[in-house]
Amino acid sequence: SRLNIFVAMGSTPADAPKATRRVSPSTNASSQTYILFVVTCLFVTMTGNFLHHRLADPHNVHKHAMRQFEMNHLGGHAKVEEQKKKKQSALKLQSAVLDTGEKPPPPVHDLAGLSCSDHGGPSDDLAKEMIYWSDIPSDDAFVSPIGANSKKRKYLTFEPDGGGFNNIRMSMETMIVMAHAMSRTLVMPPSQGMYLLRKGSGKKHFSFDDFYHLEQVGYEHAGLHVISMEEFLKTEAMTGNLFNKTTGDAAFPPNNRTNWDGIDPKPLKEYLRDVTLTPLNWTPGSCLVAFPSDDGPEHFAELDEMMNEVNANFPRVQEFINKPVPVNAPATERLREAVAGQVKQLCVYDEKMQDAPVVHFMCYHKMRVRFLTHFYAFLFFESWEQDLFNKRFVRDHLRYADEIQCAAARVVAAIRDRARRRDPTGNPNGDFDSFHIRRGE
Repeated sequence: SRLNIFVAMGSTPADAPKATRRVSPSTNASSQTYILFVVTCLFVTMTGNFLHHRLADPHNVHKHAMRQFEMNHLGGHAKVEEQKKKKQSALKLQSAVLDTGEKPPPPVHDLAGLSCSDHGGPSDDLAKEMIYWSDIPSDDAFVSPIGANSKKRKYLTFEPDGGGFNNIRMSMETMIVMAHAMSRTLVMPPSQGMYLLRKGSGKKHFSFDDFYHLEQVGYEHAGLHVISMEEFLKTEAMTGNLFNKTTGDAAFPPNNRTNWDGIDPKPLKEYLRDVTLTPLNWTPGSCLVAFPSDDGPEHFAELDEMMNEVNANFPRVQEFINKPVPVNAPATERLREAVAGQVKQLCVYDEKMQDAPVVHFMCYHKMRVRFLTHFYAFLFFESWEQDLFNKRFVRDHLRYADEIQCAAARVVAAIRDRARRRDPTGNPNGDFDSFHIRRGE
């Protein structure tokens, strides 16, 4: 055994027997037994260390306890995270639908209903009070007549408004309605800081998916496709399909970055402005954006003719007070009401814009380029059916995500309960009045 041990260590003692010396069978057996003993000790030691660090280490005990607590007590939140993962995977599959023509996968979220069982309540009976939207299946199949037959995929990109969230919401609604009206794929901006929401010690960066089920809206509507900025940059920018407007050379994103979530968006904004058609004159107050009832240059010319007719006897707002034009009135009458006392020209989605692979709408306060308006006051549709569709579309589908709707439902339920307890006899339904106080006013 002494020979085996020292040979394993790389040296031999002075009095050790020579290697050529015959070793008896009993000596070999002892050596094998000793080696087996050493290996067993090493195995036991390593197993003990592993079990200690895996099970008894305080950090792992804490992790295990947290995981167990989440499973036992935060099941609803776990389901929410699972839903978000499903939404992200669904968003990645969105473009494949256009390219392959395959039927989209089943919906990951039902926009028509509202259930708060996975979001901390309240009950469905109380939550249904928050539902103001309707489920109109026929609307899902509506496709804009403009650009619907285009064989090449085209995009609409935009920059979120730099104001408070209500301004951000109004601008976003306008962008989505325009993307649908133009039959363009809507590219959602990356997550970024939003005015007032980025304050404090909580979450700093937000995407529209934090507030809306936009990817599901795209799946449910034949005329609208929604993708992320990362997918757009990978598909078009990194493949050399975007060109600098000044040099004509293929232009790639700054540092070849495609994922801009949580990163200063300024370099990305400047890049998009350089490689896209960016209409600076399309701003509320300067013009009314008009869409004809059919595709083709002759139909856009008809809009100009209607505007000339309106300008010949420009209307005043007073003409329509308590005398609204019927929703199905002739286009010229509806146009008179839309521009009354405001603008005298149209911004038309002309052939140049239609041919552009990417149309980008920027937000730059210093240049007074903002879409600070409601979509129904900025967009005019020659077809009254399409006009009503867009209003239903925003009402029924651009609603806040269930987590937000359910939080509001809990607040309403709590106020009703308080009002009911204050006057059980006179106010059995817990009716109450509320009003909005704007910050700083």
